[in-house]
Parts: sequence; C-alpha cells; structure tokens
Amino acid sequence: MIARVLTLSALLGFTGPSVDQAPVAPVAPVDPPATRLVTVITHDFTFELPDVLQAGLTTFRLRNEGREPHHLMLYRLDPGRSLGDVLRALSAGGAHPAWMHAVGGPNAVPHGGVSTGTVRLTPGIYVAFCHVKSPDQRLHFAKGMMKSLAVTPAHAPMAPLPAADLTVTLREYDFDFSGPLTRGWHRIAVHNAGTQRHELILSRLSPGKTSQDFITWMNTQRGRPPVTPAGGTTDLSAGGTMVIDVLLQPGAYSLVCRVRDEVDGRPHDEHGMYGQFVVP
Repeated sequence: MIARVLTLSALLGFTGPSVDQAPVAPVAPVDPPATRLVTVITHDFTFELPDVLQAGLTTFRLRNEGREPHHLMLYRLDPGRSLGDVLRALSAGGAHPAWMHAVGGPNAVPHGGVSTGTVRLTPGIYVAFCHVKSPDQRLHFAKGMMKSLAVTPAHAPMAPLPAADLTVTLREYDFDFSGPLTRGWHRIAVHNAGTQRHELILSRLSPGKTSQDFITWMNTQRGRPPVTPAGGTTDLSAGGTMVIDVLLQPGAYSLVCRVRDEVDGRPHDEHGMYGQFVVP
C-alpha cells in the first residue's frame, strides 16, 4: 500500500475550543504569557519532572537526553486509581481503560531534540509515562519510565490556549488541516474531534521513504528507522486540544496515529490514519 498524501484543505465548521489564528513566526514562538513552563528531561529510562504541579495552562518542554527517542504521555486518573493500576493496564495491552483520561503531551524527539506542547491541566492525580518501544521490543514504561504526579487546584481562572497559526483536527480516521504547512516555525492547535483517543506522531521522512515504510518499521523494528522523530502530540481524549510548537524545514513528513481502536483493538494506522506531506 502506498502512503496517502494528505490534502491540505480548509477546516469548515470547526467546533473545538476557541483558538485564535496567528501569523507563522520566523523564529521560535515565545511562551504564552499566562502559562506555567515545565521542563521535562528524559533519559534511558527515566523522567526528570516535578512531583506536584498547579492546575492551569501549562507548557511542557521536553528535552531528550537519552540515546533512544522519548515522549511524554500524560493521563489523569479517576479517584482511587494508582500507578500500579496503570502499569497493570498498560502491560495487558489493548485499548486503555476508561478510568485513564488522555491529556496529551509532547511527542517523541531523538537524542538532543526538544518537543514543546501546551495543555490545560485540571486538579487530580496524573501518571506520566513513555510508550516508545526499544529495539529489544520492550516498551519504555516497562523499563521504569513512568511516574505519578499531583495537580493541585489553582487560585486564578484557567487561561485560554495560546493563539495558533494552524489547526490540525483528528478524527476517525484522518487528519484535517486548516491551511498549508510551510517552512519555518508554526504554533499548531491539535484538536481531537473524534469519538476515541488519537495522537499525532510527526516525523521527518528519510529520502525516498513513506509513512507506510515507517509503520512497517514500527511493527518490526528491523534495520534503521526511515524517519527522524519531530514531535507532535501524544494521546488526546475525545474533545481534547493541545497546542504544539513545531519547526518545519523543507522535506517530506509523516503523520501517524498508533492509538489502539476501542472497537477492534487494532492500531489506528491499520484503519488508514496515516499520511504524509511535503514542505517546499
């Protein structure tokens, strides 16, 4: 199968949270003034991440100091659930249980890379983990890359998400763009308009490679990966929105969602949720 080339069409009737459209920035966007910046440092196989955060608009800036790619999956748990419950659920495979609520997080970057995303945190107990698979076929959370954190109530009203120059809408089983993806920095609002969890794995394709080559490699981990991880968003619950800062350089890029389907348990890329685009 040949990977689909995404059509960059205007979004009509966007019903997600209000996110203003701003011009693309020639330099890295500044942090939103109302946000709390949280630096996340990843290693093989641990997080450096605070144990307690305050609710509100929060920007996570992930810096990967590990040899393998890493990302941050952030889930809020129903009361009474613990880190041990999450570990058992993840180890069982399949779709995540209903008591785990996907909040998003910066998706994977390689050693030395930085991935940035802004979300709105509500009070509760959360778990942070990495779901990337090592060449030995073990998932990083199974190697200890998981921790819990508490989000405490804030004393001020929740700030809105920062203005974005593009919107990407996720649904079963596709990606829709509000405009063309051009070279330079973009602040992108990623909104899940579907009925299930979705993610956006953004990768820069190696010359001559396709999104389907990347999916095949993720399934087998044979040979060198045909991409360089470029961020994106980890799992977002239905209705969720996250804002990411992305530097796009000329070349071909891949978009993939690997979340397991709530009906048949298959990864969403097997339902056609993948594609690619070219930045001229």
